[in-house]
Amino acid sequence: MQIIWVSGPVGRIRKVNLTFIHLMAGFSLAALLLVLIGVGLQYFGFRMAIEYDPQLAKQLGNLHSPVELENLTAFYNLKLLEVNKHLEVNQEKIDELQKSNKKLEVLATPLIIRDSSPKQTSLGGKFIPVDGLDKSRPLKSFSDLLNMMKAQEEYLDSAIKNSMSYIQWLESKPIGVPVKGAFGLSSGYGIRVDPFNMRQGFHTGLDFQSAVGTPIMASAQGKVVKSNFDASYGRLIVIDHGDGYLSRYAHAQEIYVHDGDLVKRNQIIGLIGTSGRSTGPHLHFEILKNGETIDPKAMLVSLSK
Repeated sequence: MQIIWVSGPVGRIRKVNLTFIHLMAGFSLAALLLVLIGVGLQYFGFRMAIEYDPQLAKQLGNLHSPVELENLTAFYNLKLLEVNKHLEVNQEKIDELQKSNKKLEVLATPLIIRDSSPKQTSLGGKFIPVDGLDKSRPLKSFSDLLNMMKAQEEYLDSAIKNSMSYIQWLESKPIGVPVKGAFGLSSGYGIRVDPFNMRQGFHTGLDFQSAVGTPIMASAQGKVVKSNFDASYGRLIVIDHGDGYLSRYAHAQEIYVHDGDLVKRNQIIGLIGTSGRSTGPHLHFEILKNGETIDPKAMLVSLSK
């Protein structure tokens, strides 16, 4: 076979003679290239199958010998052990988190309000080790482990939400000491001798004795419902914390808040003074629950037993 073509501006003639040998060599090279492409695709497909699906690997690689199947099963079981180990470690951390949360609840929550506190979600159950999984079906076992990991993640999300909710609930309760700085307790809650008429009477709060000008802090977040002068309480601040709780701060020298203000826990709301019915500089602090006074010592975390 002869191929003739003309090229160039001067019409140069070129001739190529193709023999039967040339044609066979060309077809052989093309066939070889296709074979190599097929082998490459099969190799990479087989590698992917080994990685993700042993049954597909068996089909692609014609794995029928017991040794090959045993090696493949051993590979999957090793991966299962690694994943399971991570799950066991995560489960231990979750258990420790639960224990820590419960300890924190006990330490940060006064006994008097513990029964009314939000209940934390508690999860448990026997952890299923890899020995309890079906080793003969690796993909099924991996799916089971993945479901366990998702369950752990869902629990952690729930635990975080519960903790945040609990903290918000706790921050709204008057459990913080209302004085910033050094103080002494000059008079407790209950029956005492009145300092003015020397007769026994009921003292409805706790007196924090400190220097004039010592900052008064909100015992919890809430809304100011009163900030004025009272003949007995002197300059008085009352905060509504919700859930039936009120706190009173009496005998202040100065008041920094107004009716309707929203305050945060530990926010400075005034200064200690001796206004009203008082014998000296101190903060008279009261806590009310549903209109009735309760012993502040039972609510304040640092003073409660």
